[in-house]
Amino acid sequence: MSFNITARTILHLGADLISSDAVALYELIKNAIDARSKDGVTVSIDIVIREPDFESVIALAHDIGEKASVEQLVKEFRARILSDAPEELTKIFEASITSASDVATLLTNARQAYRVCNRIVVSDTGDGMSGDDLKNIFLTIGTTNRTRAVNYAIEHVKPGQKSPYLGEKGVGRLSVMRLGRFLRVETATKDDSHVNILEIDWRRFEEAYDLPASSVKLAPTIGPEKALGESFTRITVLDLRANWTFSGLEEIAVKQIARIMDPFSWDERRRFPIKLIFNGQPVQKARTVANELLKNAHSVCRGNFTITNGIPSLVVELESNLYAGDLTSLSFDLTDLKSISGIATNGYPTSILESLGEFNFEFYWFNRQRLKAIEGIGDREKVRTLIRSWTGVSLFRDGYRVLPYGDEGDDWLGLDRDALAAGGYKLNTKQIVGRVRIGRLANPRLLDQTNRQGLTDTPEKKVLVALLHSVIARWWAKYLDEAGAAQKQEQVLSYDSVKESSVVEHLEKRTKESIKSISRNYDGDLKHLQEVKDAFLEIKDAHARAVSRIGTIEEEKERLTQLAGIGLMIEVIAHELTRATEATQKTLKTIKTKNVDKETAAAFQVLSQQIKVIQRRLHTLEPLSITARQRRSNMDIVGIIKYVLESHTEQFSRHRISISYSPTLDSALSAFVVEGHIVQILENLISNSVYWLDVERRDHQSFEPKIQIDVLPAPPRLRFTDNGPGIPVSRAESVFEPFFSTKSLSAARLQGLGLYIARQTAEMLGGTLTLVDEGNVRVGRFNTFELELRENSE
Repeated sequence: MSFNITARTILHLGADLISSDAVALYELIKNAIDARSKDGVTVSIDIVIREPDFESVIALAHDIGEKASVEQLVKEFRARILSDAPEELTKIFEASITSASDVATLLTNARQAYRVCNRIVVSDTGDGMSGDDLKNIFLTIGTTNRTRAVNYAIEHVKPGQKSPYLGEKGVGRLSVMRLGRFLRVETATKDDSHVNILEIDWRRFEEAYDLPASSVKLAPTIGPEKALGESFTRITVLDLRANWTFSGLEEIAVKQIARIMDPFSWDERRRFPIKLIFNGQPVQKARTVANELLKNAHSVCRGNFTITNGIPSLVVELESNLYAGDLTSLSFDLTDLKSISGIATNGYPTSILESLGEFNFEFYWFNRQRLKAIEGIGDREKVRTLIRSWTGVSLFRDGYRVLPYGDEGDDWLGLDRDALAAGGYKLNTKQIVGRVRIGRLANPRLLDQTNRQGLTDTPEKKVLVALLHSVIARWWAKYLDEAGAAQKQEQVLSYDSVKESSVVEHLEKRTKESIKSISRNYDGDLKHLQEVKDAFLEIKDAHARAVSRIGTIEEEKERLTQLAGIGLMIEVIAHELTRATEATQKTLKTIKTKNVDKETAAAFQVLSQQIKVIQRRLHTLEPLSITARQRRSNMDIVGIIKYVLESHTEQFSRHRISISYSPTLDSALSAFVVEGHIVQILENLISNSVYWLDVERRDHQSFEPKIQIDVLPAPPRLRFTDNGPGIPVSRAESVFEPFFSTKSLSAARLQGLGLYIARQTAEMLGGTLTLVDEGNVRVGRFNTFELELRENSE
């Protein structure tokens, strides 16, 4: 037995796979591209009478009923014929309606003429099809002839090579069913002596419906002779389903057809010619994004994802003409990519990054409040209109667009969702004109859905989206925020320089000397000089108040840093409390009614252990309270380290992390610190290590995660080392910046504040937190943090 396909299945495929008339035209144009048409493709839509106008006459005939006359209805039909309709088709329509002798015949003839005289013709000068091609390939739904060619190219891919075909699923031919109920194919290869013709009336499938699809017999026929060496394909669609107008085709041209090919390419000679014609009148469409517009973008983000010897990397360049500054370049290695792509948290193997394949992208951002006239484009409003017509991030495969990415309202990278929740710069689809470029051979796992509604949902697609989203929503947004903040701070004096009273005193002395010198030779009213003195005193007083206010703000900054640190700690503790509670609940549920005493005793024993975990976690929170944090004294660093590590015993066990200590942990080591500050620094270092050790362990099953704690005297120092992927030398300082993190967005607690808070806290203690011992675990990377503290209060 095998599947029997009914006739209605063919109808469902045509209705469900092609979502719009624009997509249907796109599929026919792709066929011409795949046929390597020498002169491009021409899409001609000829309309003699519009569908609503035609139906209005039919309705009028029914309303009038027996009183209706042939002459009256013919007059009504003629009044509705478009003035620019093709003369040949107009004559056919008029001949059909004027040949009727009664109303019933007139209406029948009118319907038949309407189906024939409104048409879509798609023609190209490509390779064409032979009679056997029509029979064995065109009439085979889901044919694999192109798929085999593409797969062979993938297996034998050469540098710079493109896919031999854009389409390969073998279902695009059903797009004509979306456009009309009758299809006529006229085609020939260069070796054919005659034209090959195939006609399909889709209404026959409606009539057969539940019968096998094979019951509808279709066969190519031989047409007239053709010139030797000539090849072509002409597809004519009749009995149209949609109401076509010039403006409607123009809208499709601007919004869809213009974006079929990469609009960022300014070399018109390399673009496949596409001609759209409505009733003999060419339809204009924007061919490319204006080069001058992109040159005047307020910020640009470019990136290149490459794979060298099986190792992926991503380089991103950021620049802006709104702020002074050099081009910013960011490099992400394999470790970074595993994290920011979500591989580390979603359980995907690292090989997904390699199977994703190489791609590149460029995005242009426009600040709508700062738009201005651009020479060659027009005034501010014209610039705004042009931006609006091209906004969105489109995806192009081998130079041709993957639908629906880049359409109005499409947010495949989740930028609009982020923009709604973000402050400052809102990098959303309304402000970005961009493209992502992939290839069928370079990215074989990024395949279209059969219904042309985006890529199939594969791990490679998810990683692609995660990488692009992270670049835009995190790194580009951060760059713009920092660039804007840096500009605002350029003229702002530091607190240390402002609070120096000697500067003001020096200026006051110079002012008094100048006034004394002026008074010797001044014959006017001395009250003016006194006013100058008084004014200066007011300025001096205002300066003193400003210094006082700035000092208060500095104190608030320190307090906010502490509160942020407590917030991070509370999140960790809440996580542990949740785990402990869930475990306790599971334990209690296992208690049975039999042997109550023994089982209850065992349950309480487990419950006791869980509560101990909670107590240890709460114990670490107590010294973090604002009151406790302010008490600075000589503390035993070793004791603090021991109870913090003890509170993480369960966590280290779950993550299979082994802890080792230096010999000095057996004796006390004193430093002048605030206990809560040390706890907070350690918690942030532990949190950071646990995450990256997990990343490494997921990728290497035999990996044994380790954390090493060393305490050194004179001055008192704490060295915290793990054997994870480490930090590249180029980021030795970046990791301490606020909001810097290469963790996945879901794992970056408070978006990269941990190490920033840890360093700020160390500096509050009069100490330092730095990276040391480059290469002691991994070449070219740091794996050790060193916290240096003050030995006493002096």
